[in-house]
Amino acid sequence: MLNPIRQSIKGSVIYGLGNIAVKVVGFLLIPLYTDPRYFSVDDFGIIAVLDISGLILISLMASGLPQSMMRWYWDKDYSSDRKGIFFMSLSIQILISLLFCTLLIPASRPLSRAIFDTDIMSDAIKLLVLSSALQAINNLINSLMRVQARAALFSVSNLLKLITVLGLTIYFITARGMGIKGIYLAQVIGNLLFVVFLSAYTTRNCKPFFNRALMASMSRFGFPLMMANLATAVLTAVDRYALNSMALLKFVAIYTMAYKIASVLKLVIVDSIKMALTPMALKKMNTTDNHLFYKKSMLYSSYVLMLGIITISLFSYEILKIIAKSASFWSAWMVVPILALSVFFVNMRETTSYGLLIKRNSKVIGINVVIATVLNIILNILLIPVWNVFGTAIATLLTQFVYWQLNYHFSQKEYFIPYELRKMTMMFVTGTILSFAGLVLNEINLVPRLLLKLMCIAGFPFILYVLNFYEPAELQVVKGLVRKWSDIRKLGENLRSLRDTEEEI
Repeated sequence: MLNPIRQSIKGSVIYGLGNIAVKVVGFLLIPLYTDPRYFSVDDFGIIAVLDISGLILISLMASGLPQSMMRWYWDKDYSSDRKGIFFMSLSIQILISLLFCTLLIPASRPLSRAIFDTDIMSDAIKLLVLSSALQAINNLINSLMRVQARAALFSVSNLLKLITVLGLTIYFITARGMGIKGIYLAQVIGNLLFVVFLSAYTTRNCKPFFNRALMASMSRFGFPLMMANLATAVLTAVDRYALNSMALLKFVAIYTMAYKIASVLKLVIVDSIKMALTPMALKKMNTTDNHLFYKKSMLYSSYVLMLGIITISLFSYEILKIIAKSASFWSAWMVVPILALSVFFVNMRETTSYGLLIKRNSKVIGINVVIATVLNIILNILLIPVWNVFGTAIATLLTQFVYWQLNYHFSQKEYFIPYELRKMTMMFVTGTILSFAGLVLNEINLVPRLLLKLMCIAGFPFILYVLNFYEPAELQVVKGLVRKWSDIRKLGENLRSLRDTEEEI
């Protein structure tokens, strides 16, 4: 059992480095996006709406192909056709991306008027559509690297793209004065560079192949997932669209700033763990110890995530004052803990979906996310007029909780896994109390405030210890790790042991 866990940790760390780079780029651009010399607060709100529109487009264009390709890649009945499966998936993805570009780019002007009541954003929308089409292709190539456990190549190629996007974005905005249009032109160029950089790798993994029966099976599996991906993107976008239509762009901007801070947790922790675990979870579906692996995956990933939630929630006040050039955004810190806690249920939902994926019951995933999206719309309609930004954040938290409950219920019926819900509840309650401590601590002077916040973070594992959270075997592992890594003389040897560990499943 230790080797799969060790492999998942190592994979998560490597994917995490790539995802951290994404967030670093995002944070480096926040001072630029909030600088009154280049963008107004309303412009920041427009960027937020365009970004979430891009997520919806990518979800539509991807059509569930990455998930379908990953599911059948390890199917024992098609083990000799893996390159053909990727070739077939890639060919269809390119056709879908071309179709969307053909339909939407000519319609950019009416789309701009429909969303922003002006056609001034039509050029930015054209670039957004093209960037999304390329990103959908990139996502399939990324899925191939994940399923082949090419974590280093994944991180290097995505890091190269991010550096390109960062440099060009700064250049187009500051030197060329292109404004919002420059943001999406940089993304188009970055996505093209990604395709070119991985062209040899992509070609090596392609073999002309078409199997109608297999394509039909993948389509039946992938279509509900496409609808689920779309609904998930809509679920992510509803809050910003609702604030845009029911409140002011100023509130969209403030909420988006809080969302950017909280989304660090999803990108760096949840998505990194998912990238490492999903291929392993599917590969282990026929092994004898898979239930233990799935159970502990939820517990340990949630533990790491909760430490991140507490940290982000407590220090969001200081982070915003550092990265936001305009004081108009500083009030976003009060929303961050609510959004950060919603990510806890996102992670639980992801890890409880393995049973549905193993049983190929993707329809339930699609139905659940549609229910969650409808619920989120209703909650936003009810809560935004009362609490504005706070109403949207609470709607997000409640929706993610219900969404997890739906996935958990139906996944357990399909494929029962004895998850440790008592420990999960203990962890959530403890983390919630510590996360909201910032509401009291932020009135204190800087030095004692920072010390108290650090004590809250450090106190989380010890509070759980007092509550008998840990098993004796887990405590023994922790003690062993402390003994091993506390000996500085053996640091090189310990690092080499990580690199040389046999990775068996």
